[in-house]
Amino acid sequence: MKKIAITTIAVTGCMLLQSAFPAFAAETFGGQKLLNQANHMGKSASKAADKQANELPNIINRSNTMISNRLMSLNKLSTRIQNDKRLSTSEKTSLTSDIQTDINGLTSLKTKIDADTDATTARNDLKQIITSYYVFAVFEPKLRYLVILNNLQTTSTNIQALVPQLQKLINTFKSQGKDVAQLQTLLDDISSQLHTVNTTISSDITTVQNISATSKPADGTFSKVKQDISQIVRAGLGKIKSDFDQMKPLFKQQLITKSTDTPTPSQAATATNAPSAAQVS
Repeated sequence: MKKIAITTIAVTGCMLLQSAFPAFAAETFGGQKLLNQANHMGKSASKAADKQANELPNIINRSNTMISNRLMSLNKLSTRIQNDKRLSTSEKTSLTSDIQTDINGLTSLKTKIDADTDATTARNDLKQIITSYYVFAVFEPKLRYLVILNNLQTTSTNIQALVPQLQKLINTFKSQGKDVAQLQTLLDDISSQLHTVNTTISSDITTVQNISATSKPADGTFSKVKQDISQIVRAGLGKIKSDFDQMKPLFKQQLITKSTDTPTPSQAATATNAPSAAQVS
């Protein structure tokens, strides 16, 4: 009876040790930490697998968005050019041709990306959207500045056509003996401003036209053109407007002022030789 009791106690003790060992081992030998790490690695592996499975469609969607934005921008520029009445037919043809080339290229690239079957190829094709089609970094500002510069050049040309007409009118007033010093000074300033404006515009148009739409321009190129437009061209046109505003009342004054011409020698002789009323009587 005593032997059976001892055996029962021994069995019970072993069972208690076995049930307690996993917790003891976990705390003493880092078993729980190891288990947590294994679970974390399993979850990470699952996420990585999901990410890899979604990588290709994500790249394709991103590429389509980038291409769509660029095509939208190019189409807006094309419409603006066609509706701009100050651009010549040849300028519109040249600019529209450049736009269409980029539209065709981007459309073909989209078709290729949509058909890509692996993420590496799709990723390389995506890079071409940025490295081969500088729509926002180069092409868009290039066309925008060409349109602005051509419009400013047209304005300057129209003003230039008025100069000889104004000079002719000033010469007429001068021949009548009127004081045209102020008018002449203002017109001379207009001519000087126009020369500076036209020279700057022509130089900037050449600079912008020479910018390649397939590569980045030198740093500061567009900034320099923007600065020229703001500080030289528009400032010059503003000064010209001020000169015209000052000329208006002066011309009006000359029109209502009587001529101060001195009599010619023959007129003076006639007046001298004319008989007086006493002589006639």
